[in-house]
Amino acid sequence: MPQAARRTAASPSAAGAGGDARPVEPLSGTWPHALSHEPMLRVSDVLQLVQPQFPTLTPSKLRFLDSHGLVTPERTASGYRQYSPADVERLRFVLRQQRDHYRPLTVIREQLDALDSGRLHEPVTLTEIGEAPDDYLTATAVAERGGVTPEVLGALEEAGIVARTVPDGFEPAVLPTVVAAGAYLDAGGDVRGLRTLVLAARREADRAQAAAAPLRRKGGGEAEAAAGDFGEAAIAAFSAVVRHQVGG
Repeated sequence: MPQAARRTAASPSAAGAGGDARPVEPLSGTWPHALSHEPMLRVSDVLQLVQPQFPTLTPSKLRFLDSHGLVTPERTASGYRQYSPADVERLRFVLRQQRDHYRPLTVIREQLDALDSGRLHEPVTLTEIGEAPDDYLTATAVAERGGVTPEVLGALEEAGIVARTVPDGFEPAVLPTVVAAGAYLDAGGDVRGLRTLVLAARREADRAQAAAAPLRRKGGGEAEAAAGDFGEAAIAAFSAVVRHQVGG
């Protein structure tokens, strides 16, 4: 992607009598300029960092964005992609524009060009630059971060609502489920009723996956993204119906 530099300009306050005008320092590289551009993250590291916020992100979607010049990682001598912390933040920006604003790739590319040149400004959302999240969380950590007691977490595990990935470890992705389960129980529900709701939600998720299968068979990152968007839309529709019935 061609890099645009900020034009130098003379400032009246910078040029005194007989003094030289001070040029505005040009931007170099790609946005976000303040983050490290050192390639240090594998594809698996990027997925681990970004999937909690964007669960439908896949390796094929990363390849698709790379092929369209939106997020372009470095290549090792063996041809493997390696991403920098700046690449990860750039990826988050692209995914937010697609998910939250439904912007096409051409518009997102124009935005990135403007960010690269300094004509557009966007706050950096990365909170732990260059630091991968915990691979696994202990039961104590999950209970603390999820706002439930160890006993409640044990009940959720016994009911099959959450499950350990390793003998004493949960994936961080279980936290939203634990938080939602705690809110349900605090509102007066019980674990048995929650299990019924979870099973129903899983059935609907499976149906959404099956309905999206024809989109995936088309191949390519665009098809994968479309299938993921379809699945999310189906689950959102299911949730909206549930809220309407409960509210009604």
